[in-house]
Amino acid sequence: MTCPFPNAELVPALWFPLVKKFYQAYYPSGRPNKADPIWAIKQKDIILAAVRLKQFNDCQLLTAMVTHPNYRNQGLGHHLINNLQAILNQKACYCFALNHLTDFYISNHFQPILPEQLPYELEKRFRSYQSQGRKIISMHYIAP
Repeated sequence: MTCPFPNAELVPALWFPLVKKFYQAYYPSGRPNKADPIWAIKQKDIILAAVRLKQFNDCQLLTAMVTHPNYRNQGLGHHLINNLQAILNQKACYCFALNHLTDFYISNHFQPILPEQLPYELEKRFRSYQSQGRKIISMHYIAP
């Protein structure tokens, strides 16, 4: 079965203001950063889904993944991650999945790991988020 959505694209600097508005509307805590690559799936001038890959020296953190509410539950998140497999394989990739999204990430080649298995910088960040009451699980991307 073919996905009816276009492939993900690296967001050019020109699109950053639109991505920022997209995050403000649908995931305010996502806070896009011009320093990190943001990938998006768009149709014409509408952003359907986006994700940020926060860069660290030896790894990357998949974060701020969000789908436009009108396009949720249509496989767009799977399509987005599938489009990024080559990028996710460039260096170790982790995510902090909300508990209720663990199965989604497992189905997209992320495996739960113990926080102490994270690189030090990510472990500190993970534990800080947990101490704020966030219900998250540390996960590591394993190439299919």
